[in-house]
Amino acid sequence: MGAGKTSVGQALAARLAWRFVDLDDLIQQRRGRTIAEIFEQGGEAEFRQLERQILAEVVGSPQVDGTVLSLGGGAFIDNTNRQLLRENEIQTVFLDAPAEELYRRCAQPGVVRPLLRDRERFHALYEQRRPAYRRAAFCIQTAGAEIAAVVDEIISRLGLDEHSGAAK
Repeated sequence: MGAGKTSVGQALAARLAWRFVDLDDLIQQRRGRTIAEIFEQGGEAEFRQLERQILAEVVGSPQVDGTVLSLGGGAFIDNTNRQLLRENEIQTVFLDAPAEELYRRCAQPGVVRPLLRDRERFHALYEQRRPAYRRAAFCIQTAGAEIAAVVDEIISRLGLDEHSGAAK
């Protein structure tokens, strides 16, 4: 939460002339409810099942090439999801920052995050999830970095041609 997945993902997609897909947005569209409502009405288990199902659909789609896919904060901790991404040779990037900075980004007025409760629980959730996040192909520090600099680093680390989006 708060790592910049959407902001960086949209900027990366624009730079590469790829499409941007936010898994949480697809889940909300499919259910016709917000993430918060899904959590409230069906619990986290219902949400995670939807997340697995829709991720499998996206990854199995012929349009997955040329797509920047933003996963929700809990999607990558699921072994099934990580295996699906690995089996389909989807490059994964973990946008990292200190937990306190992430908490400040998430605690802004108007930002609704179902699993954001208080500072201590946020830090505990981050520490619980971090080992799974570190299994991403690339880990990039976003603390104090401008979005454009993070995008540059992703393009470089993935070995992509900035103009065509193709591998160099």
